[in-house]
Amino acid sequence: MSATEESAEDIPADHTGDLARRITRRRTELGLSIEEVAAKTGVDPGYLRYFEESTGGRLSTGTMLLLALALDCTPEDLYGGRVDRPAGRGRAGRHPELTALSKEQCEAHLRAGGVGRLVFESARGTVAHPMNYVVSEGDVIVSTTTEQAVSLGGHGRVGFQIDRVDESMGEGWSVLVTGTTRLVDDPDEVAALAALGLAPWAGGDRHTLVRIRPDEVTGRLIAQSTSPS
Repeated sequence: MSATEESAEDIPADHTGDLARRITRRRTELGLSIEEVAAKTGVDPGYLRYFEESTGGRLSTGTMLLLALALDCTPEDLYGGRVDRPAGRGRAGRHPELTALSKEQCEAHLRAGGVGRLVFESARGTVAHPMNYVVSEGDVIVSTTTEQAVSLGGHGRVGFQIDRVDESMGEGWSVLVTGTTRLVDDPDEVAALAALGLAPWAGGDRHTLVRIRPDEVTGRLIAQSTSPS
């Protein structure tokens, strides 16, 4: 039985693309060929090449350990670092490049939905609250308590930020929305937005909707170039 077949405990398919990218990057940093890594791990070189070039491959837990040893790192590094560690503590990569995201790229990241940070002024000063969100007709929709929704509805402008940080790769991106808020209280509008399946991350009685109409959307990307600038 080969190393790639030894266990049914495979990584989820939707994570294989990022993992393959990290393996390729680390192998390239060390100046190792696919054949050299394959020889160190006992993995078929053809399969290793397939895994690096596709998002449909699978690796067992044992193979991940062998790859980490061959690449002088840990499985945690290849998977993307500890998820419980605050983002932003990773070291910069060898050749980081900071570029602006286009409007279309920012909108694509926003449409994916998920968790973002709503930034607004409160009695204690500027605060940021993590919230689930969806996008509807270009607006960011969040669900919160009635009290906070009424408060937010009275704010002139707020910020809403999403990001992703890949600590092991020294890469990441962020998108910042600046705009005005409006309490969603029209029954027809509430019913239409309810169909989007937005649920408050914190749970509880947080079902009052707030619509953020963007005035400005900007984004930045930190990526690693293949050679020094």
